[in-house]
Amino acid sequence: MTKAHEGPSAATKLACIAQDRYTFGVSDTGEPYALPLDGPRIVKMLRGAGSLRAELAAAFLTDFGNPAPQQALADALMALEGLALAAKAKPLALRVADSHGALWLDLGDDTGELVKITPKGWLIVSEAPVLHRRTALTAALPRPATGGNLSALWSLLNIAAADRPVLVAFLVAALMPNMPHPILLLTGEQGTGKSTAAKIIASVVDASAVQLRKPPRDLDSWTTAAVGSHVVAVDNLSTLPDWLSDALCRASTGDGDVRRRLYTDGDLHVISFRRVVILNGIDLGAVRDDLADRLVTVDLHRIEETARARDDDLTQRWQAAAPLILGGLLDLTVRVLAILPSVHLERSPRMADFAHVLAAVDQLAGTEGLTRYRALAGDLARDAVTSDPVLLALTSTISTPWEGPAAELLDILTATLHDARPPKGWPTGARVLASLLKRRAPSLRRLGWIVEQSEEHTKRGNLWQIAPPAEAVTNGDEIGDEIRSSPVRHPARHQETPILTCEDAETPRKGDEVTNETLNLSVLTEQSKRPKDVPYSSSSRHSVTDCLACGEPLAADLIADDIRRHIGCAA
Repeated sequence: MTKAHEGPSAATKLACIAQDRYTFGVSDTGEPYALPLDGPRIVKMLRGAGSLRAELAAAFLTDFGNPAPQQALADALMALEGLALAAKAKPLALRVADSHGALWLDLGDDTGELVKITPKGWLIVSEAPVLHRRTALTAALPRPATGGNLSALWSLLNIAAADRPVLVAFLVAALMPNMPHPILLLTGEQGTGKSTAAKIIASVVDASAVQLRKPPRDLDSWTTAAVGSHVVAVDNLSTLPDWLSDALCRASTGDGDVRRRLYTDGDLHVISFRRVVILNGIDLGAVRDDLADRLVTVDLHRIEETARARDDDLTQRWQAAAPLILGGLLDLTVRVLAILPSVHLERSPRMADFAHVLAAVDQLAGTEGLTRYRALAGDLARDAVTSDPVLLALTSTISTPWEGPAAELLDILTATLHDARPPKGWPTGARVLASLLKRRAPSLRRLGWIVEQSEEHTKRGNLWQIAPPAEAVTNGDEIGDEIRSSPVRHPARHQETPILTCEDAETPRKGDEVTNETLNLSVLTEQSKRPKDVPYSSSSRHSVTDCLACGEPLAADLIADDIRRHIGCAA
């Protein structure tokens, strides 16, 4: 006997429910998704948290009065995934997109509406030629107000006027997904409102259920944090390990990874993203050159006790100002898009796209944000040089143009140590020194130094050409707009052609006007006035120089002792 026909299976019913509500496709990274046929056209992923699985289970319970069997759910989703993978791949945007000559900002609310931004204006629309996805971290943005006021932001943030155009350009660039984004670093002493500032800045463009993230413990935790939001704000970062520095650089310009999918033997999962990153911390110390190229540093002023606001009051003020701030940002972005094609820079820094956006903001607002941005890059370069004992020895020793192989340069630098034990990180050979010079040359060039490796080869290796800033200017070499226009950390000492020397004194570091803290040693200062009767020396030591503290001449052997002591401190 044969069994009577019992109708379609639970898996078939689930698949029919899904097909009645969704059409299916696949992202350009191979992730299957479901797109609603009715209502907000926000895709729902077939895998992971917040996927279609829970919705299908609830619909089955409503239609048939009993829970869907787990195996039926798995079978239905597998069949739907097959339909999705057969479709043509399309890119999925998270919060912002650039498509069909416009920027598209997902407001993140239940309506599914977006803001269309073009050089002619912005408006709120319900349809777009690009698909957006959301994650558990995506929260709703306020509906932007027409006639907005971006200046309302400054009543909430204690940021100096000189840094404001840089921050504004950072926010404008955050709406442009197809460009490398600078990494915003908020610094300041305890109690300057760094966490609050990071939260407010991030929520202007990408409101999140968890606006601030704790520092990641490894690369996997960083990827998890970065994948879920367009703007990633890391709170209270105290150290920057090399792996995190590399990860931040990749996220700034575009990151990608391939991993084995969970619960499979060989199925691969492609992760690809470009993020807007905000960091905050009291003092991260010196950063690597590749990360320094991508950083925008903003120091927050100390908040007096009489000016501190309660969290509830600040939250209410932010909620009241947020629509005006977002509307003002959209208004400015429209104007930036209109003039951006005509913006031209003779020389551009590493983050060239951001520099052009900043130049457009300056042109519209009559500010000098680009000059400030270049000055901040110079400060980071000085920090990088002062933190490296080898670069410290080099800038303290080479006073005239020098040419020779790395092995000879290593001998000269090692001689400054006398019989002292080399500090940690000291090169063990010429090849190690050559590698270090290649990595750190960008920081030296920002300070006006010439550091070049020639193609001429000798028995001891390729020749290096090194010259201090004074010689670079004298020879008429091009050192870049960012070097010529960057003010030094202490304006009273600034000269047009600085010469780096050693100084055994406690000198304020960047941001000390806020923190009132001092370093134990400031190893790089700027001094352009040298007595005309004292020639430069091509030896491994200065012949005569002046003490920057008292002005008295110092003998060469004393200088060498100072250099050795400073190198030990820097290590």
